[in-house]
Amino acid sequence: MNKASKRWNMLRHSVLERTRREVIEPFGPLYLIFLGTSVFYLIGFGRLSLAQQTAEYSVLAAIMIFAIATAGLALPFLTGAVLTLRAADRKLERLQRG
Repeated sequence: MNKASKRWNMLRHSVLERTRREVIEPFGPLYLIFLGTSVFYLIGFGRLSLAQQTAEYSVLAAIMIFAIATAGLALPFLTGAVLTLRAADRKLERLQRG
């Protein structure tokens, strides 16, 4: 098999770099969203399970419980998205290195 030409290697490198900029980098905030959701869920869950609850619930408590439950339901989806994004990023990085 013939060795790849310099032009082909440059073209391949530029295509992989552009793919990374246009596909991977726009989803960068997903890591922060995942981190924020995880922290919110853990703090809320700890507060609900460890704190003494009064007999009466207020509207604010109901909204907080709903928000914590929503964060808990979003975590599996966000985990899958973050893991997929990380795997794609590593694959592109490996391809770029050669």
